[in-house]
Parts: sequence; C-alpha cells; structure tokens
Amino acid sequence: MKRIAILFFALLPFQVNASMIDAALEFRGVFVNQTTHYQLKDDTLLNPESNLVTMPEWENKLYNDSFLNLTYKEWLKLVVKSRPVWTINDEDSGSLKNSVDNAYVDIKTGDTSFLTIGKENLQEGVGLSYNPTDFLSEGKAVDYSQREEERKQDREGNYLVRFESIGDKITFSCIVAPKIGNLQEEAMRQQLRLYSLMGDVDIAISYFHAEQESLGLNLSGVAGNNTELHTEIGLTKGSKREFLRKKGKVGPPDSDVYEYEVYNPSDEGEIFVTAIMGGHYTWTNRTNLIIEYFFNQDGYSQSEWDEFIEMIKDASSKFKSPPAGFTEGIFKENLRLANSLMTYRSLRKNYLFFRLSNPEVFAHYDSQLSLLLNVDDGSCVVMPSMDYNGFENIILRFGVNLFFGDSQSEFGLVPQNTELQLETRYFF
Repeated sequence: MKRIAILFFALLPFQVNASMIDAALEFRGVFVNQTTHYQLKDDTLLNPESNLVTMPEWENKLYNDSFLNLTYKEWLKLVVKSRPVWTINDEDSGSLKNSVDNAYVDIKTGDTSFLTIGKENLQEGVGLSYNPTDFLSEGKAVDYSQREEERKQDREGNYLVRFESIGDKITFSCIVAPKIGNLQEEAMRQQLRLYSLMGDVDIAISYFHAEQESLGLNLSGVAGNNTELHTEIGLTKGSKREFLRKKGKVGPPDSDVYEYEVYNPSDEGEIFVTAIMGGHYTWTNRTNLIIEYFFNQDGYSQSEWDEFIEMIKDASSKFKSPPAGFTEGIFKENLRLANSLMTYRSLRKNYLFFRLSNPEVFAHYDSQLSLLLNVDDGSCVVMPSMDYNGFENIILRFGVNLFFGDSQSEFGLVPQNTELQLETRYFF
C-alpha cells in the first residue's frame, strides 16, 4: 500500500512554484499517452515465419515524467526526475515500471565550485544522432520512438559523485560512479573532463577509466549567423562488440549441424575509433537542416557481416525444416543468440543522418523529417513526425518509422516494416 500511495501522489497533476526568502521550489511535468501500431513482417531470417517470437501488433504506454527542483540559498539544490510507465499490448496483461533519471543533491562548495551526489543523467557530447563520448550512458535503455533530443533527457542516470570547478578559461570536472550491488551493477567508472572556450570554438577533452579506457574530444563552433559545425571523437582501448560463431558439431560427423555461441574477440590492446562529424544550418524562417556522418570502427566489416548472415540463414532454414534426427530446439537457440546481438543503429561501420525540421511551418504545427542511412548496405529508417500545439498545455503528435532494406541488411532484419505512433502530451 505504501508503494501505491507514493505512485498516486507522484502522478497528481499539480504545479508548485513556491518562493520564500531562503528557498524556492519548482514542480512540473507531463502526462504522455503513446499508442504504437506495428506492421509486422510475415517472415524474416531472425524470426522464420514469425514462429520463433510472437511480436505485439500494438502497444500503449501511459507515463508521467515529473521534475522537482528545490533550491536553498543558492548553495544547495535538490533535483528529482522520475518516469513511472504503464505498458500494455495485445500479447500480455501489462507492466508497470518506474525509472529514476535524476535524484541528486548539488552543493555549492565555493564561488565557482560544486559537488553533486546522487543519481544523475549526464548528457555529454555535441552530436545529435550519436554521442561517442557519452561514456557514462553506454548500455542505458533508449526510447527510439522519441525525437532525438528527448531520448537523452528520458533515460536513467548513474549513481555518482561529481566535482566541478568553473574557471575563467577552463572548467574541470571529476566523476566517480561506483559499483553499488543491485542498484548499479557496472564496475567502478571514473571520468576527468576539461572544457574551454577558445574564440568561437567550444573544446572538451575527457578521460574515462572503467573496464576499458577511453578518451573523448568534442569540438563545436559557429560559422556566421546560420551555421554550426561539430565533431565528436571517442577512442576506446579494446572492442565492445560480440560475434556469433560455431561452437561445435552436434550429432553424427556428417550431420552439418552446429551449436552456436557468442564470444568477444581478443583485441584488448587495439584502439577503436567512433566519431561523428556534422553541422546545422538554419534559414530565416527557422527551418533547420542537420547532417551528420557517424563512423563506428567497432561495427561489423563486410566479411564479418556476410559470415553472420550465412550463419543465421543456415539456422533459419533448419529451424523451418529440421534435418532427420533433430528437433527445432537447437536451431531456435542459435537464432535466439543471433537476435541477442542485434543492436540496431550501431551494427555496421558507416552511417549518415539527415534531419529537416521547422517548429512553426504552419500555425501550431511543429514538423520534422529524419533519415538514418546505413552506408554499408543501403538500408535505412525514415522518421517523419508532426506536433500540433493549438490547445493549451496539450501537444498531439503523429509519427511514422519506415524501415527499408533487403532481407540481409541491418534495417531489413527489423521485424516490422512500419511503426505508426499517435501520442498525446499534457503539461502541468
């Protein structure tokens, strides 16, 4: 009952802006109801004839994104941001999960120095579609049904201690994110970061120490009144990728049936580069064009991808028609392992991102058209969306995700052709 009461009060739609001599309190948020319809494929290599996994045809998410900011005498600040989400679809009865993005105390320890303790969702990097130097967020769940800026805001933070000192020319920060049992299972992570403004160019350099060491560089600047250019580079010692391989033959010597396994390549000493380069151009009518190129050295090469596809083709074929003396079980497990490696949007080495948007192309309409292209195989996802804000405190959004590519390409392996989304947001 105690948990139910806490959730009830967290969902109450009220806004507080209380000011006293020494303290100020702000509470605001948004209710979101999002309905998604999936146009599923009848047959894919990773889900033969849709018999391996049953996918929902529709899903509805109702959640509250609330934000609390309590400030005391300008030297103490408490920030809390949580997202209780209730999800239902046509395959199960539903689930309720609460994600805490921020829950930290910020203490002013000097004129220009601050100490942060708690759970914080740090958003680092200058890229829009990818952030190779956002090291602390690696592995965090991201909702790709949202627009690019919203994805970074609505994700769980890390438990950490952060010290920041702001100087005239250089800002320095030090972060420690410890392992805390079930609360934070990642190994100890530490980061040092230097930031400076040199003329019109913002520069940030970071060193990240964890199970793998990384270096990060961010550069961004403006050219004239309409153009912004940026570069973000991450260097990591060792690979984070996983591969599928044949573990061993099963059955008689001439069976041609193999059990698969997932493994990490032994390349710990090699340096892997991820980088994004791009820019924004804004016209006088506020139309904005963003183009970015993402290079991912940690992605599959063409030969590695071809080998992976041949393995799942073999498993898919034998799952449909098991050889004599075998059941579908071993081939089902081989396909399950293949599906576990499908980190869509980062499987290959080269990607291009385009976005054309205008917040007021017509009265009360905010529209955008995004495209993410896998340069290596030509597959892509096209993402148009439009917001209508003609009602007070309410936004209506309609969006579509369209996946294109042949059956052996990255976005061609996605189990749906289309995602249709209708969303209502009420701000309080």
